[in-house]
Amino acid sequence: MQRRLFILFLLLSFVPAATILLVNWSMSQRHLGFLDSPGLRHTFESSLDLARRTVEREKSITHELALDLADEITADDTDLPSAAENCSYRFRDPVNHGSILGRGEVDPFADFAHLDPDTVSTPLLRDVGSGSAVLITVPLVWRGGATRLVFTRTLDPRLVAELDAVAAGGSRYRQLRLYYGDLVRGDTLVTLGLMGLVILALALWFSRRLARQISGPLQEIVRGTELVAQGDLNHRVDTLAHDEVADLMHAFNDMTERLRRGQIELLRAERVAAWQGIARRLAHEIKNPLTPINLAMHRIGRKSDDPVVTECVGAVLEETANLQRLADEFSLFARLPAPVPANLDLVELLHGVVELYIERSRVEVTWRDIPESLPLSGDQGQLRQVFSNLVKNASEAMAGRGHLTISCMENVDGLIAIRLQDSGPGLDRPAAELFEPYVTGKETGTGLGLAIARKVVEDHGGKLMADNAPEGGARFTVLLPGNRKQER
Repeated sequence: MQRRLFILFLLLSFVPAATILLVNWSMSQRHLGFLDSPGLRHTFESSLDLARRTVEREKSITHELALDLADEITADDTDLPSAAENCSYRFRDPVNHGSILGRGEVDPFADFAHLDPDTVSTPLLRDVGSGSAVLITVPLVWRGGATRLVFTRTLDPRLVAELDAVAAGGSRYRQLRLYYGDLVRGDTLVTLGLMGLVILALALWFSRRLARQISGPLQEIVRGTELVAQGDLNHRVDTLAHDEVADLMHAFNDMTERLRRGQIELLRAERVAAWQGIARRLAHEIKNPLTPINLAMHRIGRKSDDPVVTECVGAVLEETANLQRLADEFSLFARLPAPVPANLDLVELLHGVVELYIERSRVEVTWRDIPESLPLSGDQGQLRQVFSNLVKNASEAMAGRGHLTISCMENVDGLIAIRLQDSGPGLDRPAAELFEPYVTGKETGTGLGLAIARKVVEDHGGKLMADNAPEGGARFTVLLPGNRKQER
């Protein structure tokens, strides 16, 4: 099952993976087509051509201004004329070669001092300290001597910025078109291949994990079912699961727990039935000889005045009375009648039992959270027998001296909870063994009192539980259904 789920999830994961790869390939081809579109290429080429023509126009204007200035200087060599706006000029004095002459509002000549004026003859675009400028040299005659004029015209900064932007955009476009085209045509396949491998690995991991997450708990449930079928009702499925699988696992564990409890109840019922059969035969075998023995002892006692005989007869009669009591308990356990329900007050019943079996001068009784009345429907005689047995056992456990606490707890599942806690040594064996027939820690006990008490409580639809209190002593808790009709 896990393998089939793994293959199914893996195949399902291929669909989104292939879709992603195809979409990426399609988008890459679309982007490349956009870069190769004639309109975009024509736009960039037109922008670059316009920028080049603008630069050439600025160079031509500068060239004309330089020629005009050279003619003006040659015509009037007595004084140097002023340069046009954003222009400057310099030239070497042909008479005194150690001096440099010229005028202008801007003076970029110092930026070009390292250049030999005799070698520059065409307009050049150069960066100067204050921006960009066009530099050109033209022949010049000054006072009869020949030299060359260095003419500089500074360009408008906004124009320079726009020209730079166009140049940078064109360069980026060419690089992007070149590199991205190579990437799409070549590296894209490698990239998409790597993406496909990564997606495939993730799909394998996710499919394996999901298959285990679903099939793992189901396999554990199947294994648990086999163990339960073999009789292991203590097995529980304990694995990580979610949603409906977790609900199925909890339902399986609940079912197993109910089966275990049912098996325990069945085994207990079988043991009780077996013990009831034994008790029935024992009661019959004990009672049969008791009647003639009692009659014989009474006749002997009336016929003889010997003190020894009288003492022996009394001892025999005392023991036969004990045997009669034992036979009565066997008979009661063997044929415990069905309860005859009637309305009663549990608080009044408890007070009567305590008054009968507890000596107040030796045992202190504390009533805790007990209401004035607890009406319920039950067999008064049988319930009196239950609480009489519990109170008597508590008194005997404390050796007739100690502290008994009787409390009423909050309703549990609609049941009235009465707890009796003594200050004795506590339980000397597991609670489950206390309610087994013929299990007793008393030298003269029959081991039927608690077994009968639990049977009576269960026949009334309740529960009888026992444990040791944390502070010491034994605790017995009786849960009985309340009388809802009277409570309303």
